[in-house]
Amino acid sequence: MKKTMILLTVVVAIACLRAEGGDWDIPAEKEKFHVFLLMGQSNMAVGIKGDRLLPEDKQPVPHIVHIPTPTTRNFNWKPAAHPLHIRRNRPKSFGPGLPFAQEYLKHHPGITVGLIPVAKGGARIDILKKGSNIYEDAMKKAKFAAENGTIKGVLWHQGESDCRDERRESYESKLHKLIADVRTDLQIKELPFIVGNLPEFRVIGKQPEAIKGIKEIMAILRRVPEKVKNTGFVETTGLTACDAPKYSHFDRKSYITLGKRYCQVYEKTVKNENVNETTACGSN
Repeated sequence: MKKTMILLTVVVAIACLRAEGGDWDIPAEKEKFHVFLLMGQSNMAVGIKGDRLLPEDKQPVPHIVHIPTPTTRNFNWKPAAHPLHIRRNRPKSFGPGLPFAQEYLKHHPGITVGLIPVAKGGARIDILKKGSNIYEDAMKKAKFAAENGTIKGVLWHQGESDCRDERRESYESKLHKLIADVRTDLQIKELPFIVGNLPEFRVIGKQPEAIKGIKEIMAILRRVPEKVKNTGFVETTGLTACDAPKYSHFDRKSYITLGKRYCQVYEKTVKNENVNETTACGSN
């Protein structure tokens, strides 16, 4: 019986190694392992509910790995599949991070992509800025990733929780400082930082004062590339909601489109090209 248990343990161990090897091996060369941080709130993290997922969404994508979300001292890379973020105990969620990575691989064959999911649903920027537990967790994971890979950029989607008067007045300065803090702490002076617009449908059914706040945050996000070097802005024109009448989150198809738009804007940003908004919005 004891020998049988030992043999079974060995077989299971080998199976686990095979499951996480091959297409999910970490390259020996740092230049072939490109790492991105996924920061922000729910539309970066856990947008849609599990009953809207397809079976293939739960399957790991070759050459894409991630660090599981919960804070821990012993970080490790795992094959990436939905969900990437599990902070709110929603085990069947979908976001734009994985679609971004899938599109990125089309532009960078032979590369493995590492994703660091550190977004939190409902979080205002004060909960995400330097000094917060989430920010410190993000920096620790990024520094761990830099030991074997190259930090290539940050994808940011946040602002819905900062549309109130007392919050949006300081939002722009806080966002710019957060970008500077990330670059300083990771010692990457002009690390690409790509921000996504709030959902355009978010204004549906809202009162005039609420609409005003939403549009002001959207304007701040749109101005980021004008004020901060090596940043990009992703439009949400034409994307649709999954949660009417609340109108807070995108649907599955829109998250895929959004991820592709992030990739397109990222590629243009690192090449110092002006992003054509019409082209970006038409990318599907």
